Amino acid sequence: MGEKMKPLWSNWRKIGFGIMRWGADIVKPLLKDNQYWLIESVINDTELCVEKSITLKSIDASNLESLAKQQQIQAWCWDSKYYYFKAEDFNAVKSKDFIDRLKYIAERLDCDNFATLFSSIMAVIFGCNSCGVALGACLDKNTKKVIGYHAYNCLPLEKDGKVELWLCEPQNDYLAKAQKETDMGWAIYRTDLVIWR
Repeated sequence: MGEKMKPLWSNWRKIGFGIMRWGADIVKPLLKDNQYWLIESVINDTELCVEKSITLKSIDASNLESLAKQQQIQAWCWDSKYYYFKAEDFNAVKSKDFIDRLKYIAERLDCDNFATLFSSIMAVIFGCNSCGVALGACLDKNTKKVIGYHAYNCLPLEKDGKVELWLCEPQNDYLAKAQKETDMGWAIYRTDLVIWR
C-alpha cells in the first residue's frame, strides 16, 4: 500500500476565512467604506481568536473598581465578573483590528461610537467584557486647559504577572498605562468615569 493521502480540506479554516474575505470583497462596491472596514474587522478578529487560541483571565467587579479608584477614576460595573487579556495578546488583537480604519464622521460616527464599537467587538468576538468605555476631558499638554471631552477605552491587562489599567484610543490604537491624567500622545486624557458593561 502507498502513502496516506492528505485530505483535500486539511486547511479548512484558512479556506473558510478566505471565502469570507472574498465575499466581503464582492460586496465592497455596494458598501460605504465604514461598512466594509467593519466587515473586515470582524473577519480578522474572528480569525485571530480562532488561530491564536487566546485565553482570558477573570477579575471580579470589586477588584476592577479598586483598580479604577487607585487612579481616582469613578467606575460603574454592570457585571459581577470580567474577563481580560494578557498584554501581549491584546497587542496582537489591536494590531489586527480594523476599527481604527473607520472614517470619523462628526455626530454620526465619532469618539463615543468608536469606543462602544471596540468594547462590543472585544466582548462579542473574544469574550473580553472588561474593555470599558471611558469618558473624560482632553487637556492641552502645555496649558492643561480643557480642549474638549472624549470617549475611549479602558481595560485591565496583565503584564509581567501584574494586572493594571490601560487606556486605549480605538481611533489610532494608542495604548498607555492609565492614570487620572494620562498622556495619550496628542493630548492628556483626564478620565472621569469608566463604564464596564
